[in-house]
Amino acid sequence: MPYRIAGIDVHKKKLAVVVADVEVEDEYQFERRWYGSNPEQLQLLAEWLYAAAGGGSGNGIHRAILETGLGSARAVLEAKL
Repeated sequence: MPYRIAGIDVHKKKLAVVVADVEVEDEYQFERRWYGSNPEQLQLLAEWLYAAAGGGSGNGIHRAILETGLGSARAVLEAKL
């Protein structure tokens, strides 16, 4: 069963996001993307994470890590990511 983790590095105007499948025999598999910090981009990020999580199939993201300064975290958490 896949074990996926997500890491989000929040900057002032963009978010760097990585989803990794860490339960593989060989090297870890990473998918990296950049998103803006406006509401439309945050919605796209939420949709991508939902899809990466298996779209509700139960094979989804098991852990997520958010690295940010305090001011940026509020905006991301208010966007309900």
